[in-house]
Amino acid sequence: MFDDFPPRQDAAPHPSEPLRPAPVAVTVEVVESYEGFRRLRPAWSALQERDPEMTVFLSWAWLDGAFRDNPGRWRIFVVRARGEGGRALAILPLAALGRWNAAEARLETVLTSAGRLIRSDYGGLLLDPEADGVVFAALARAIAARPWAELVLHAEVAPYRARRLLGAFPSDRFSMQETGGVAAQRPTIALPDSFETWLQTAAKPSLARRIRHFTRRQLDAGRWRVEVTTPATFERDASLVAGLEGAPADTRTVLANARKADALLLLVLWEGDRPLGALAHVLDHEMDRVHAIVGGALDPDTGSSVGILLHAEAIRWAIAHGFAAYDFGRGASGYRQAFGARDRTAPDLALRRTDPAQAGFDRTCLGDGLRTVSALLREGDVSGAQAAADQLAALVR
Repeated sequence: MFDDFPPRQDAAPHPSEPLRPAPVAVTVEVVESYEGFRRLRPAWSALQERDPEMTVFLSWAWLDGAFRDNPGRWRIFVVRARGEGGRALAILPLAALGRWNAAEARLETVLTSAGRLIRSDYGGLLLDPEADGVVFAALARAIAARPWAELVLHAEVAPYRARRLLGAFPSDRFSMQETGGVAAQRPTIALPDSFETWLQTAAKPSLARRIRHFTRRQLDAGRWRVEVTTPATFERDASLVAGLEGAPADTRTVLANARKADALLLLVLWEGDRPLGALAHVLDHEMDRVHAIVGGALDPDTGSSVGILLHAEAIRWAIAHGFAAYDFGRGASGYRQAFGARDRTAPDLALRRTDPAQAGFDRTCLGDGLRTVSALLREGDVSGAQAAADQLAALVR
């Protein structure tokens, strides 16, 4: 939870304050078609405008491509008020993924944050700030009625909400676990009004000196230059990022999605015609946050100066464009603290059915099931493949 981020002007009370009672009873709608998702756009946009914990990774524009390109692999739970024109009080987008439980020798479905379909840095749900706990109880009932073995909420931007939601499931039939540690850390800088102020008050003096030195020696002297990607240079620059060592396989897809959502900031460091490094970000215009997602040096001989300069120039750009926070992304690291970042926690929370007999496999995961059978056969696990095939056959009768 980003307690010390500058709040919106219309922000709700601090999360530690109780939510105000909902004035009406609620219903839950489950949307599973792309056409249904598109019809949700007005309600989705209205709710994300009201939600003080909203993040770009929960926005309609960000998830549009993920839902379009992954038919049948997701569902959206929408809690609406009875009356009031069916006003949306909460929206929880989830992905449905099939997996093989080797210990139990069976296929099972995992419901997880829908942003996992497009490698989103944060998960969560959209919530009306005036909604009551009845919303969480209604969501829990609707989700529990579906066939699944585990519900995993990844990188919760507002973990107190996730705890309330999972706490609404009956404790005698479900068990909850929360994962923190280094993987849950999101080092983030609260940005001041000027780049010079940040250098003087937030960055460690040793790092500030290095930034000034690199800037004066390389950028100001014209040896290196930093360019912001434009529509004309996107394909070239996206290829550079995708080619970085350790870049995820879907990097180009994520960058294209950010560009389509008008949420991409991609910086490339050049020496003449030679690219030295690149750093990509997702912009959260509503919440005034810049999220670094992937980057690095293209030439290992350039050393750490490339990463330092790219992050410094991204911070300079963010401050100049009025953003309030710079998020380094997943994982704690000493150099990030040197930039003045403070760790925030975005944990994973998991809920599992305690009775194995109740663990289900959703027929929408048939493709995952067939791929599992094929993989088991390649591994020589004939009995496992037979068990999975029998389970699939029973499901489609």
